[in-house]
Amino acid sequence: MAQDKTVDAFFVSSLNEALQQLKNISGLSVLAGCTTCPSYCDGTKIKLPPSVLFVKYVPELQAIARKERFIEFGSAVTLNAILDLEKNRIPSFFYDAVASVAFHNVRNLATLGGNICKGDHKMSLYSPLLAMDAVLEFKSYAETKRIAMSKFTGVPDKFLLTKIHIPVEDWSTAYFKRLGPAYKMNELSVSYTFLADTSKGNIGDIRAAFCGPLAVRSRELENSVIGSRLPLGERDIESFLEKAAEVYEQKKQQSEKPVAPILKEQYLNLLHRSLKRLT
Repeated sequence: MAQDKTVDAFFVSSLNEALQQLKNISGLSVLAGCTTCPSYCDGTKIKLPPSVLFVKYVPELQAIARKERFIEFGSAVTLNAILDLEKNRIPSFFYDAVASVAFHNVRNLATLGGNICKGDHKMSLYSPLLAMDAVLEFKSYAETKRIAMSKFTGVPDKFLLTKIHIPVEDWSTAYFKRLGPAYKMNELSVSYTFLADTSKGNIGDIRAAFCGPLAVRSRELENSVIGSRLPLGERDIESFLEKAAEVYEQKKQQSEKPVAPILKEQYLNLLHRSLKRLT
């Protein structure tokens, strides 16, 4: 991890110590596994921010708790630690999403919190967390905030992501798909999660999240088809896709960076296939 410029690094072993450092030191960047840090051209060194707080070994941030209706992950839980729970203990589509990230050695270092807080490009786990209505818990030295994934725009100043609450629900249809190059992220990397409850012959609930350069999910769009009888007619599907295209364009207009045109086509194709699969 050596690099050319001096880095002020602070290593902590308790949550209270981490929050104290965030309170007292301005401009601290929080890191755990460092797998999302950029590298130098030769690939042998990574670029660290000028002032870093390392939280990977804070016990409170490594905890996993399974409750009756949700699972609570500490933000420094590694992706391989999640896979060690096995598919029958977590939503299978979320397991698939975690397994899609890089390869084993990277997942030993990469953390759930790091995948969420990467920045402007939404990483692979963003879409399942957004579709599940996960809730993020942030702590500062003085208070605790809970922010829904749908409202998350960045870590509040002087706060630390401490827990991720994932609801556990039964879905008739649930799957995850990742598009783009394997084992690396670029402007064409996206993840897609589709969830539906169709147990009574109609659409009781539906969730669809498409995340990469944009985070696209609309409860208004989903509500427009909830209650519909199955199978959906082609006219109903086309109407849904027209609304979805409008939602996508609105999200694209809010983006500060260019978005590859092919992503819109992929989003609409994935939605179309998902709706056609409902029976």
